[in-house]
Amino acid sequence: MNHVLETLFFALIPILITIGLGYYSAVKGTFDEQDSHKLARLVLNYMLPLNVFAGIWGTSRKIMIQDVGLALWLAVAMVVCFLLMILVYRYALKNDAPVAILRAMSIADPSVPFVGSAVLPLIFGANDSAITIGICTLTINVIMLPIAFSAFGDNGDTISARLKNTFKKPLVIAALLGFILVLCGSQMPTQFDSIFTLLGKGAGGLAIFTTGIVLKTRQITFNKTICSTILLKNLAFPLVVWGCMALFNSPTTLTRLVVVALAIPTATMPSTLAIRFNVHEAELASTQFWSTALSFITLTAFVLALS
Repeated sequence: MNHVLETLFFALIPILITIGLGYYSAVKGTFDEQDSHKLARLVLNYMLPLNVFAGIWGTSRKIMIQDVGLALWLAVAMVVCFLLMILVYRYALKNDAPVAILRAMSIADPSVPFVGSAVLPLIFGANDSAITIGICTLTINVIMLPIAFSAFGDNGDTISARLKNTFKKPLVIAALLGFILVLCGSQMPTQFDSIFTLLGKGAGGLAIFTTGIVLKTRQITFNKTICSTILLKNLAFPLVVWGCMALFNSPTTLTRLVVVALAIPTATMPSTLAIRFNVHEAELASTQFWSTALSFITLTAFVLALS
């Protein structure tokens, strides 16, 4: 128990400090909203793809095949939650389609590429973390985003056009290429580690720093809608998946990895889309802030309960 608490402490405290530094830098005017977008592009287009590719390629095919259950649980849980919450918000609560999709995404989309890249390696190791990040990245970009963009009607692009653009993204290419190489029997030579370390290992820290800048540049509020979204994201969603995995007698290690990954706070994508399309910007940015802040309690509780 003490070891788990120590590991979690050293995983979460640096995140809190780094978010604070990012927030402080925005207060001082060192970085602004435009800088946060540039830093986010640096992480998503260069640093994180290198990290994910190296982590997946460095995994043996035997382990990868064993992780098919991980892929299925993560992808199915995220997609089912996303589609179900769209129906609830759209038809039960009578939200407009764009609002329903963004609120549903706030619940079903954990910030695995950002927060997860800083937390998961300390708890589960580099290989399992990279595979988890790759699976969540593919699920978000291949399934969730095309649905979201089709509802927004962005530039008249069809779903097929959006899918083509999705497979051009560096993070998606890195994850797919890593999986293909491993399944073909290739494994990264240890001599290549240094190639990916220089930029790749800094992805998590810079991503969290950028989150602090974004949180400063958005108006933070709190209301019943935000509260309910956070409760569903941080508590209800991982709890339901945990219950389903218990019913299917899933292995303890698999359950722990899936539930902790889904208990990670909401991603930046809903607030980014909200800002881009001028849809409830303050609400979605505030949801991201409070989900991240409260995850220090909820994520700790899940890790301890699953230990």
